[in-house]
Amino acid sequence: MVTDPFIRDLRIGLRVLLREKGFCAMAVIVLALGICGVTTTFSVVNGVMLRGFSFPNASRLVSVSFVDPTSRNISGANGQVTAKDFEELRPKQRSFELMAAYLNGSTVNATIDGTPRRYTGAYVTDPFLRILGVAPSLGRDLRPEDNAPGAEKVAIIGYGIWQRDFGGAADIIGKPLRINGTPATIVGVMPQGFAFPVNEELWIPLYSEFPVRERKDPRSINPAVLALIKPGVSLDQANAEMATFAKHFAQAYPDTNKQFTAGRVEPLLKTYTPLPLRGTLLTMLAFCVGLLLIGCVNVMNMQFARATLRARELAIRSSLGASRFRLILQMLTESLLVTVVGTVVGVGLAWYCCDLLNATVRNFDNPPPSWISFDLDGPVLAFSVIAMLLAAIVSGLLPAWMASRANVISVLKEGGRGGTSRATRVVMRGLVVLQVVVTCVLLIGSLLQMQSILKQQTIDYGYDTDSIMSARMGLMDGAYPTPENKTIFFDRLVRELQAHSEFDAVALTNKFRMVFSGSGPVEIEGKEYKEKKDRLNANFEQVTPGYFQILGQTMIEGRNFQEDDLDTKLPVAIVNAAFARKHFGNESPLARRFRALDGNTLQPGPWRTIVGVVTTVRMMPPFNIPNVDETGFYVPFYSPASGPAQASGSVSQFATVVVKPRGGLRAGALANPLRREVAKVDSNLPLYYVDTPRRQIDGFVSQSRIVAVMFSIFGLVAMVMAAVGIYGVMSFSVSQRTQELGVRMALGADKRRILRMVLGQGSLQTGLGVALGLLVTLALAGIAGDGIQSVLFGVSARDPFVYLAVVALVAIVSLFATLVPARRATRVDPMVALRAE
Repeated sequence: MVTDPFIRDLRIGLRVLLREKGFCAMAVIVLALGICGVTTTFSVVNGVMLRGFSFPNASRLVSVSFVDPTSRNISGANGQVTAKDFEELRPKQRSFELMAAYLNGSTVNATIDGTPRRYTGAYVTDPFLRILGVAPSLGRDLRPEDNAPGAEKVAIIGYGIWQRDFGGAADIIGKPLRINGTPATIVGVMPQGFAFPVNEELWIPLYSEFPVRERKDPRSINPAVLALIKPGVSLDQANAEMATFAKHFAQAYPDTNKQFTAGRVEPLLKTYTPLPLRGTLLTMLAFCVGLLLIGCVNVMNMQFARATLRARELAIRSSLGASRFRLILQMLTESLLVTVVGTVVGVGLAWYCCDLLNATVRNFDNPPPSWISFDLDGPVLAFSVIAMLLAAIVSGLLPAWMASRANVISVLKEGGRGGTSRATRVVMRGLVVLQVVVTCVLLIGSLLQMQSILKQQTIDYGYDTDSIMSARMGLMDGAYPTPENKTIFFDRLVRELQAHSEFDAVALTNKFRMVFSGSGPVEIEGKEYKEKKDRLNANFEQVTPGYFQILGQTMIEGRNFQEDDLDTKLPVAIVNAAFARKHFGNESPLARRFRALDGNTLQPGPWRTIVGVVTTVRMMPPFNIPNVDETGFYVPFYSPASGPAQASGSVSQFATVVVKPRGGLRAGALANPLRREVAKVDSNLPLYYVDTPRRQIDGFVSQSRIVAVMFSIFGLVAMVMAAVGIYGVMSFSVSQRTQELGVRMALGADKRRILRMVLGQGSLQTGLGVALGLLVTLALAGIAGDGIQSVLFGVSARDPFVYLAVVALVAIVSLFATLVPARRATRVDPMVALRAE
């Protein structure tokens, strides 16, 4: 039978490998590490980028927007669709079966049995769930009339809320609760595990909370748009139709849509996996493939050594009639056996790593969307099998082919001493060079990532981020329908907190979790701006007068904000020292004017008079924002930071309250007093994200720490595997040159000369590998361009310190890996070596 020779080869291979336990164990360990790396990383890539959504209509889900082709952010072109745009577009378009507008990741204030809670929810229009192809497990879906003006508020809750906050009550449908200050009724419960789009826990009709307003109304919203593309309609056709609508709207409504002249229809999965994320994941996968390649090279060199030592055995088999094909097949079978064992071990390790990774990311402050999980499912296991077969071929084919070329007569004449041909030696040394090249690339990438996360962790924010307490709150229209209502609440809250004995200073800001506020272009009065790029960006923040005292910012010149600083009287601003230096040089900026423009529409805000300059603290988040530096300005809390002035003022719906402890108290001890004081002002208002700025910031960089740890592991394993490879090749080279070394020593060569000779050979290989590795890395950095730079924070992809550190590290490791065989070479006894010949 055809399988008989293969089974016979398997039995022979097993006997050979059991006899060569050292080789087998080393090969299995090396390959297991490589297989574990690629399997774990591919499970991440598959979970985020490939598997996608499990909804019945997943293949036809798309997101729709109008974009500004001249403006880009970190995720691509800037885009928007106003609620008015959506309502006008929906009945006219012909590319989609259904369209829904939604706001995800939103704050929802709910009061259940007198207890206020804050949930993450989604505000959606009625076809949202039908587009996905899912339905509530209890109750009903949202209906068009639920989004009609004046409709009673309803909500669909998640399975977790039903079980946790309602005790799994059987009569849950029809139960009342308060949502955002308005009575509401539960009409449905979603199936267990459903938490789309990200980690939402309840779903509310969009227009019951955010009515459709005119485009120029500052309260108008820009929802995301989900659509179900019609069968037979391509993305290109849908994009062409949306581009036509975008141009029409840009002409019809220039005040709000002038910039958005192109359409963008893309698979929904692509929307939720932006380019920087995809780049990071593919880079990680490439690193793991590099690790597996190093492992294969190590095993390949071990196979060369085995083939050399088994040269007499192979020659005898050949003389007894074994064809060259049979010899290659036998050695490939042995390679396959080793690889299979390594894959089994590697997949087992990957299973553990995936469980650990899933548990870790679910504990993040901002965990990945619920539909993302890292599992060893069919595609991942299939990928592992493919990697296994490729590893078996890569690590075994070349040694088997070259070993089968050996001259039978010359090998038998050598009496079994074994030897390596010149071609084999060249290939083995070339493989060492390849290992060093790949190791250099991996090490440089790993160190760049480590340095990037270190920069994130050690950012100087300009104030003590552990010395104050902050908390977030949202005043919804149901409880606070007008700007006046919100103003009354905020003013009363500040007064109550200032009167509390444990608070030394109190302020409000629009800054989200004390991590970021916003940025946009500004114009300085008296300067001309011919093109959009001429306007420089600046950070902005809305604050109350006590804010600078809490952060310890010093007023360099001018004055602080006052209670009567209102835009209706005189629009004013305070700029930081970086803003003053950048735009006014050594001149005083006091009494000079500037205005901020809306980042999307470029609608200008009022001309603001600069009344003060404060020291610079960091206003940017701990990640990259294109074309934004440390310059920034502050406006009074009730003033719009950018865009056109509002007749009714600008009272932020969301605010962060910041308190400083009185002398002797820790900031961490202020959480409960702060909650109690807010409850006195409004017992139905939940306080959330209550923590120090340091811990808030740490939550934002936790994902980066995981990435940095993984890249560090890649670099460390690559270094160890490369060291093992160098040691193995040099050790084998010394053993094969025993006679030569003995002759040299018999002819007068001293130990120092022998040591230099062996070290020189190893240094030449390492030096060539390092040089090529640096060139390859620089070339990759040039090809990747802005893509790789967007992933790195505060670090250049060509950082000379990193490159020099890798050169030094590889050189030191290579020296130690070569030194042991070199020292063994100096201990060769000339008489023993010659007698052995």
